Amino acid sequence: MTALTAMKPPAFMPSDYGPALRPHVVEQLDSMVSIPLNELFPSFAPAIATGDPDHLQAELERVRAETRASLATVDMSTITASDTVNILASEHGFGLMGGWPYAEMVKTIREVVIERTGCRKVNLRLAIYRGFREADEVAEHFGFNEAFEGRVKGLGPFDQGVEVDTAIGPMYLVKRAFDGTKFIHAYYDDPREMYFNRLLYKSFKSFCMSYARFETRSIYHSMFGNRSGSIIPRALFDSDFIQSRYTFSCVLCTTPMGVVGVDATTDLYAIDRRITKSHLATYGRMQRLFAEIKDCVAIWDGGRWGYYLHGGGLIFGTLLTNHSDAFDLDQPVVAGFMQSPTAPVNFSRNKNLRGVVVNQAWVGAGIPYVTMPFTTPMYIVGEEQAQLWREDPTNPMLMDRASVVDTLEEGIARACEKGQTDKLIVFDGSYGHLTCSASLAELLKERAPHVDRQVARELLPKWLAQRGLS
Repeated sequence: MTALTAMKPPAFMPSDYGPALRPHVVEQLDSMVSIPLNELFPSFAPAIATGDPDHLQAELERVRAETRASLATVDMSTITASDTVNILASEHGFGLMGGWPYAEMVKTIREVVIERTGCRKVNLRLAIYRGFREADEVAEHFGFNEAFEGRVKGLGPFDQGVEVDTAIGPMYLVKRAFDGTKFIHAYYDDPREMYFNRLLYKSFKSFCMSYARFETRSIYHSMFGNRSGSIIPRALFDSDFIQSRYTFSCVLCTTPMGVVGVDATTDLYAIDRRITKSHLATYGRMQRLFAEIKDCVAIWDGGRWGYYLHGGGLIFGTLLTNHSDAFDLDQPVVAGFMQSPTAPVNFSRNKNLRGVVVNQAWVGAGIPYVTMPFTTPMYIVGEEQAQLWREDPTNPMLMDRASVVDTLEEGIARACEKGQTDKLIVFDGSYGHLTCSASLAELLKERAPHVDRQVARELLPKWLAQRGLS
């Protein structure tokens, strides 16, 4: 193993949904180290982009080249010069490695479509959650207004809908997403909530969670479990409404190392099979390595919602809910409130997570954290952040249980004392490396060879067979 030094995380977009950006953990604490992931798992291939702020321009040039190479073989004959084409982009892509690799892919798609088809009416539709300012922030920060010559609009689940007939009944999509004659599915393969989607048709999720009205999104979240929910986005994608407008998909491909390529074709099912194989082999190893952590304190240190901040390519939500193997489809229940119909509802959490220190993160804006401080001690750094949480209507009792601390060091000291641990793991948006305390680094280095063998010999063959993949 090489000597471990702390590495910079990606730069983040400032936002009204979080506090003013402050120095990252690695800038405040000399004791933190960063483990290169390919030293834990030598099978991990190098990435073309990680959001490294010191080499960002070179990384974006590689993403642009990969996007152009992938699009070169895509059939665009369904697009004519007289069409109006909507490129559909989803919000969480802008939280991957600072968002710039995804933004570069989206801009490149527009350029290639204009070159290949002569169609100049190419719109960008930014599918956002419930944060009504977020689309404007994204458009400004990533230069989309200039790149798309003003043809940019945001959309959300409460916008005007359009009824769509599907094989399992009528559903509702957001009208603005499909107000052109054609559309392009510009997505990313970030598994994020692997404990919910369980890598079952993940590439289709945005047809429900990004492009659909709230009524249809609620069916996915609340009426189906975390295996059967994949029926909803596939039914929407396969509908006549979608298929009559669909042109092709272009997906930013990742592993825990970072961006490894771009996959573009008219066959989204084929993309999904390739992504699933890759994710089971790579994110599967990181997921099982996280399961080896028996006690730790997590630090939120990024410019997105805490659940979705990455560390070593995995989001905090993976650590929070990592009771069992989410990829093993023989296990019907794997996370939080997604319970078996015969079991009482509970908000169980990974008991090995002993505390959460919030250096910086977005507040709720529709995402509930209110149960978390009841199960895991939570320390909010600074009065500015604390006031944002107090004013968040989504989390009305959170600050009754969370503690406010003046400094990051104070939060860590209190969390470690109460949790009886010296192990720290940082969720700062990093890919390609994991930032943590030296004590946790030693544990992960020790356990990685066992995890590597277990996944290769036992788990990966099982996961693939369960999904009909070789």
